[in-house]
Amino acid sequence: MHDHIVFFDNECPFCHKAVSHIIDIDREKRFAFAPLKGETAEEILTGPQKVLKNANSLIVVENYASTERRFWTRSHAIFRIYWLAGSGWGLLGIFSFLPRWCGDFFYDWFAAHRHQFKLKIPNQPGPSNRFLP
Repeated sequence: MHDHIVFFDNECPFCHKAVSHIIDIDREKRFAFAPLKGETAEEILTGPQKVLKNANSLIVVENYASTERRFWTRSHAIFRIYWLAGSGWGLLGIFSFLPRWCGDFFYDWFAAHRHQFKLKIPNQPGPSNRFLP
């Protein structure tokens, strides 16, 4: 079973590329993936986290099966993925401890303009057993 979920925009080519990259670096298969507009998002992103469904961001839910869930968005989500992936990638995860504004400025700019790039969305960015509805 996977420990963490990455919610992503299923209509975004860059998000699909990010998911493929995470699958490549996640040797322990700690991450599962689900679309932001899917059933799993409806189930997990509730209450105070309901607003995250409208976030222009990847969303990481750390320890999603426990009562100690932690939610990460924007640049902190990216850096937290590296931290949780471990191996040499954990070094990039150190940046998750920096103030949000450091990385979010660049993340927000890119997120606002990502649909302007005309890339093709792949059918599936990875093995189907890593994806939740």
